[in-house]
Amino acid sequence: MLAVSEELPEKPLLDHVYDFLETLRRILIEFIAFLILLIFLPAPWMLPRSYYPLVFALMNATNHYMLDFNDNPFSGPFARLFGVNGSRVVLISHGWFDSLTAALLLSVVIAAGVLSPLIAYEVYRFVEPGLYSHEKRVVKRYTVFALSLFVAGLLYGYFVVMPIVFSVAVWLATLGGASLFFSIQEFYQNIMLGTLATGVFFMFPLVVLALHKIGVVTYETLRGNWRYVVFAVFAFLVMVTPDPTFFSDLVLGAPFVALYFLSMWLVKREERKEKKKS
Repeated sequence: MLAVSEELPEKPLLDHVYDFLETLRRILIEFIAFLILLIFLPAPWMLPRSYYPLVFALMNATNHYMLDFNDNPFSGPFARLFGVNGSRVVLISHGWFDSLTAALLLSVVIAAGVLSPLIAYEVYRFVEPGLYSHEKRVVKRYTVFALSLFVAGLLYGYFVVMPIVFSVAVWLATLGGASLFFSIQEFYQNIMLGTLATGVFFMFPLVVLALHKIGVVTYETLRGNWRYVVFAVFAFLVMVTPDPTFFSDLVLGAPFVALYFLSMWLVKREERKEKKKS
C-alpha cells in the first residue's frame, strides 16, 4: 500500500502572528485571573470565624518555613554551623503596599507551578497545526518531560535552595553587626527569582538535547568529560560554601550531577534512534 502523505495547510504570516497574539492573550488572562483569585480567595480553615485571604495565610507559612531555622531540615544545619539558629528575622514594610506587592510575588510563584500545565497546553495548541502526527507524539512527550523538570525545580528551589540562601544571608548580616530587619518586598522578590530560576535550571537536559540536535554535543563528549564537570562543580561549591560537613555541597551539587547524567542518557537514546533510522 502507498503511504498517504500528510499535507499541512499553509497559512499567511499575519494569521500566524494573530494566533500567537491570541495565545499570549489567553495565557495572560488565565494568569491574571489566578492571581486575583489567590488575592481574594479566603483561607478555608479560617472560615467562618474571619475573612483571611489565602495568599496572606500562605505568606505566613512561608515566613515560618524560610526563617525559623531550628525547624527547617535543610537550613537548620547551616544555621547551627553559623551560629544563627536562634536569630529572629523581622520583615518590615517600607511602603503602604509592600505587603500586597509581596503577596503578588508569592502568587506569581504559585501560579507558575499550578498553571504551567495549562500554559504548556496553550503553547501546544498554537504549534499543533504545523506538526505531522508523529511530530505531535514527540512534542507531547517532551512537553510533559519539560513540565516535570520545571515543577521539580520549583519545588527544590522553594523547599531546599531558598531556606539555605536565607540562612547564609542572615549569617552575613550578623557578621557585619547589622540588625535583622529586612524588607518584606525584597524577601519575596528573592523567593520568586530564586525559585523560578531553579525551575528553569532544572530544564538543563532539554538544552543539552537541543544542542545535540544541532550537532554541538554528542554522547561521547558528555561521557568523556563527566568527571571533569563533576569535579569542577564540587570544587566550586567547596570554595563558596564554608560548611566543613560537605552537606551544603551535596545539597547544591547533587541536582546538577543528576541532571548531567540525565542529559547523557537522553543524548545516548537519541543517537540510538538516529542509528536505527540510518
